[in-house]
Amino acid sequence: MFSGVKRALAILFLVCLPAVAAEPFSALFGSARRAMANGLWDVAALQLKAAASSPDIPTERFPEVRILLAQSLTRDNRPEEALALLEESDVRNHPEAPFWIGQALAGKGRFAEAAEMLTAFAANPESPFREAAAFTAANLRMSLSQPDSALESLALLDSVNSRLRSIGILLDLGRAAEARALFPEAAIPEELSRFAMLLEGYLLLAEGKPAEAEPLFSSLLSEPEGQNLDRHNLAALGKADSLAAQGDRDGATESLFSFIQSRPETSQLAPMFKRIVAWLPETILSAEHPTLSRLSEWTPKPSPTGSGFVNTGTDSAASAWPKLSQTITDLEAFALHARALALRRIATPTANADAAGLLRRLRLLAPQHFLVPGSLLTLASWKMEDGQPEAAFELLDTLRRDAKSPLVKGEAAFLNAMNAHRNGDNVLAAGLFAEAAELMEGENQEAAAFNAALSSLGEDPSAPLTIQNMDPAVAEKLSVDLALERALAADTPEAAKSALDAFLKEHPAHPRASEARLAIAETALGSSPPDLSLARAQIDTLAASEIAIPEPLAPRLALARLRTLDLSGDAEATTTLANIIIADLPGTPAASEAALTLGRSLFQSGNYNEARLALEKLAVSEPGTQRSQAALLLAARSAALGATAQSREEALVLYDRTMETDGPLKALALLEKARLLIDLNRLPAAIESLSAAYAATPPDDPSRLPTGLLLAEAIYARGDSEPDSLSEALAIYDSLLEVSTGSPARYFRLQYLRGLALEKLPDPGDPSRTRIAEARAAYFSVIDRPADPPPAEWEWFERSGFRLLTLLEVDEDWKAVIAIAGKIASFGGPRSEEAAIRARQLRLKHMVWED
Repeated sequence: MFSGVKRALAILFLVCLPAVAAEPFSALFGSARRAMANGLWDVAALQLKAAASSPDIPTERFPEVRILLAQSLTRDNRPEEALALLEESDVRNHPEAPFWIGQALAGKGRFAEAAEMLTAFAANPESPFREAAAFTAANLRMSLSQPDSALESLALLDSVNSRLRSIGILLDLGRAAEARALFPEAAIPEELSRFAMLLEGYLLLAEGKPAEAEPLFSSLLSEPEGQNLDRHNLAALGKADSLAAQGDRDGATESLFSFIQSRPETSQLAPMFKRIVAWLPETILSAEHPTLSRLSEWTPKPSPTGSGFVNTGTDSAASAWPKLSQTITDLEAFALHARALALRRIATPTANADAAGLLRRLRLLAPQHFLVPGSLLTLASWKMEDGQPEAAFELLDTLRRDAKSPLVKGEAAFLNAMNAHRNGDNVLAAGLFAEAAELMEGENQEAAAFNAALSSLGEDPSAPLTIQNMDPAVAEKLSVDLALERALAADTPEAAKSALDAFLKEHPAHPRASEARLAIAETALGSSPPDLSLARAQIDTLAASEIAIPEPLAPRLALARLRTLDLSGDAEATTTLANIIIADLPGTPAASEAALTLGRSLFQSGNYNEARLALEKLAVSEPGTQRSQAALLLAARSAALGATAQSREEALVLYDRTMETDGPLKALALLEKARLLIDLNRLPAAIESLSAAYAATPPDDPSRLPTGLLLAEAIYARGDSEPDSLSEALAIYDSLLEVSTGSPARYFRLQYLRGLALEKLPDPGDPSRTRIAEARAAYFSVIDRPADPPPAEWEWFERSGFRLLTLLEVDEDWKAVIAIAGKIASFGGPRSEEAAIRARQLRLKHMVWED
């Protein structure tokens, strides 16, 4: 958990030097140090080698240059060159040499030697880089499964950081009492406080105090500053474990789902999904169980449309094949695996079949994923339980790679073909699929042959479909199926519409013609802008057809019709159809989508009370989901626009409910609530919430600018009664200005707002005056630029210019006023004519002529 190994950096030597050695030593050495400061270790090594060869290098600087070169080579993953350099006598005797030798040895994978050298180096209190040496030695020893030796390396330091790291190792070893005894009693430095809080939480858990641990983990999750990704994940796991230890397994599972949803690419999925599965009840009554529903949101969509499978319904490796454009994420792989295990607990024939199908999909969509071997074992055990020993043995033989069986050889060829395709080698994939087809039989043979043709298409989309050694009737059927899959998988909406239309013209009676026509409608609706005429035409054709649309497509067709009405602006018809879908398909994803569309349509048409009722009902039916959060946010907006004071009070409560879910709309809900508080003149409450959010937002977070601007607006609004507020607002504008590089619109706006604050602030040198000169400078910085190219935005640009004009007019500085007005006019913006007229009128009125 806390004892992950940090492999020491490896090194490689540069083969040759460019012609920079003729430069003076001081220039080369300075360039090298700057490169090192910026982490450009290869550049640093290049410059240091040149510096070491420089004719004017002072003799006493030579060892310094050489040890820095060794450091750069080590950090640049070049251990062989670094060790060769460190073996030379003038470098070996340098005080830092043992440290870099240890790092280079680690880079070569010689962990035991590296750990011994670094530990000995750290044992000397006078050694440079002593702390780094001890920590590296401890990490290396943990990688060698030597935890007690790692603790000995850390004990050399007796610092707060080393104690905390030792506590992490002791917790991993289950030695909580020793960990508690080692916990620092002295004040913990700020930079280590979050790590200490995390360890305290896990100590409390180990001591059987989950209720005391939970608030610590919650604090770490809500305020991630000072944590790395690993520790933030550990906080999420700690919170879930705390809830589970208190008997709230549902809450524990939901907390992990929420965390994964907010950070799908950086979550530690293995331990999280292990807990999610472990906390399931032994027997699940139906597929509507909340955990199954959440897992389905992350499960890749099933064939045929989403994946283009040729599904044989068997347990062989060739039972399905994803279309060439499909990929599967780590999260999707874990969701497939966990959902399969959960479905098996329903213990009905249908659920058992679905569970087995999900494990097959996992094996086919992600054959190299580490979950796959375990899933094969699980599937084999299920086959044994279900009285199918032969199927179980076949799976186990596949897992053991028994190449004696033609079936195993075929499956191996099939999996290798998939891997070749994943690596972009369609020619090799096609050959391997063809090999698999020769070894397989029946439907498996058809699947392999089909995918051989599919891989050939990946190399040349216009190539004719040729499937060798197949029954002509089967080959023709597969050829038509492949044409449809190619159309469904087209890269662009236009290409998809064209290919699907061609397919329908050639095969109007195909069993999947309805699916193709519906796909055209969905593609038309998803185009930018939507092609409503085409969508209506396809939907009307499906409605008029004598052939009943397949049942699985009915919800999609209803949603396509609903979306067409919604995009057409027909609010009344949208409301009617949405209510029909909700009534006819209760509890389905289609009903949920219809409910959100209904609420949005009512909101857009100004029926705020009805919209709010529909949206709140949706939110209650799907608590904790992103759809629920979106519904609550829209409900809050509806209440905020209501006609009564009570409605606006209720909007504040709805915003709070929106923020209870850690989803993508949480930050937006906070801003909208603060906006409403400002409009209600509740400035302290707005400032309190915005201040906390602003402090917790990293500089590069997109929400930092709107949060800061709204906070400064609220603070500025109380400036008349609390003059110090103006300085606080100015400080926020200044901090935002520091990160506005490359964004002219942001820069213009911030300088304008800075100017307004400066106009009211007293001059420190003369409190009877305001900082009007600085305000003018802020406004002028916006328009002080060439007229060509024109500004990136006009609103704040021209606001700044005209505000500067107003200040100059107050001082009756007519020459400056005319000059600035002319400058504004020269840009040709929306108010350029106004500025030009103003300049002419003032020139005539005050008789100000050009010299």
